[in-house]
Amino acid sequence: ARIDMDVDAFVAASDAYPIPTSPDGAPIRFSYGTAGFRTRGDVLASTVFRCGAVAAVRSAVTGRATGIVVTASHNPERDNGVKLVDCDGGMLPVAWERHAEALANAPGWETMRAAIATMRTPAEAHLPKHAHPPAHAADPPPPHVFLARDTRPTGPALAAAAKAGAEAIGASVTDLGLMTTPQLHYVVYASHRGWPSAEPDYFARLARGFRHMVAGVPGPSSANDDERRSIVVDCANGVGAAKLAALAEAIGGPTSRNVLSMDLRNVAGEPGSLNEQVGADFVQKEKRTPAHGGFDTLGPSRRCVSVDGDADRLVYFRLKNDDNDGSAELLDGDKIAALVATSVTDLLERCAPVNAFDPPLRVGVVQTAYANGASTAYVRDVLGVECACANTGVKFLHPVAETFDVGVYFEANGHGTAVFSDATIERLDAAIERLDAGADGAPVGSAEHSTDAVAALRELKAMTEAINPAVGDALSGILVVEAVLLAKGWGLTEWGNMYADLPSRQVKVTVRDRSVITVTDAERVAVTPDGMQAAIDEAVGRHGAHARAFARPSGTEDVVRVYAEAATEAGAAELAREVCGIVYDFAGGVGDRP
Repeated sequence: ARIDMDVDAFVAASDAYPIPTSPDGAPIRFSYGTAGFRTRGDVLASTVFRCGAVAAVRSAVTGRATGIVVTASHNPERDNGVKLVDCDGGMLPVAWERHAEALANAPGWETMRAAIATMRTPAEAHLPKHAHPPAHAADPPPPHVFLARDTRPTGPALAAAAKAGAEAIGASVTDLGLMTTPQLHYVVYASHRGWPSAEPDYFARLARGFRHMVAGVPGPSSANDDERRSIVVDCANGVGAAKLAALAEAIGGPTSRNVLSMDLRNVAGEPGSLNEQVGADFVQKEKRTPAHGGFDTLGPSRRCVSVDGDADRLVYFRLKNDDNDGSAELLDGDKIAALVATSVTDLLERCAPVNAFDPPLRVGVVQTAYANGASTAYVRDVLGVECACANTGVKFLHPVAETFDVGVYFEANGHGTAVFSDATIERLDAAIERLDAGADGAPVGSAEHSTDAVAALRELKAMTEAINPAVGDALSGILVVEAVLLAKGWGLTEWGNMYADLPSRQVKVTVRDRSVITVTDAERVAVTPDGMQAAIDEAVGRHGAHARAFARPSGTEDVVRVYAEAATEAGAAELAREVCGIVYDFAGGVGDRP
């Protein structure tokens, strides 16, 4: 049955949220970027109000609750934005991004009505693949939107605008107040499956998964061991700080403190301090320790992790030994993906003697073109795990990860997760049950093989709970990384030694019109302009076996992003310079030739 929506009430209410104008009097145009709308917080009210309606209509079309997070992630504090969450807890379907953009920029009542009518046509439904039967009556409930925000000063007013937009068109809204972006994704994911979805349920699930992952780890044996079980967390002065404190509480108990203690820093800074020279984006891009929180005084043996402003990304780091300028040795998303994939592979090997999975599970790591070549070689050649490459952006990585039984993805910036299919979790539960019962038909093996296999299966099951299944989550990411390091008895040194990154360079070339460049093969090959790719290939060929380079147009500005890697620092720099010159020549460079 088609749900009635009060479009008249919505367009009338929109007059209270007029589209702002730029100094020349023209309306500001809002564009839907990689992760929703994002710009200065003081011009966003009309956009957020209209996004309330988008989320409500999406809920009506799917018959399930959707979500809105008011956040600008790792941007400066004056910015804000809105992320829309689809009914299965994932990102909004790509086709709906243009609907959101059309409504955000619709100049009057009639164009707004038209944009809403388009969203409601059956061809535009794009229902999620995982249709979990509703726990409620078959009739879809009235449209429902879950709402949350981060700690930015413009957040409360913008959240109120989102609520007003959703309610005007006829949705009910559950305002969850301050939450990390991944928490709100999880609330929608859990409600879609009819699971408990309140905040304490989220913490309890992650904490339970972590405790079970480390159940077999012996207690600390020395003071040195204590340091190995403690981390220093840069919370970016964002919403993650309070939530990490609550998570530590949920893990709770003296036993767990023996396993993991968190020293939280940059937790609630002065106004203006959010992401200001702190946070995962700063650490990963600058390869430096956070400028605040006393990280430069820690010894190089201390394990540090940095989350971003809305806690959906994490990178590990430690102070470099050799100098005192705050430069950091970075363990980025590639290293996190390799660690998680190593753990999954190890656990599956321990299950092999009892033939727990027949046919075996398909494990895959999904990367983008920016993943360091050394990480790809490690996953493929050392772990023997399939490696797939997808376009840049979580909305492209997540669906590819879902094609595997266990799909692991992390962008280099630290956003990612591991996705265990529903069928895989069912097979995992069945294998545990079978071995627990010592069922007939279980292969005859030595008793300790069987005991170790069951322990490994339980650890794998625990990982499925400790990791956020909906989206990349810094809080759950920290727990999974720490549990894997504890189980392996590793510190950052052993983790870092899995492979050494090839030297790489990322450079931007300004061009008149970036649209002259079109790309294919996960953005690694330029189709147009004619001849450009051949020239890049020739340059790469001159730089030896480990060399690789590509050029792709930016999603947000008139620049072309060039990436190059080679066996040496000098080689990577020289290759990057050559490719920038090629792009400048073929694609209409602006300014001086690189």
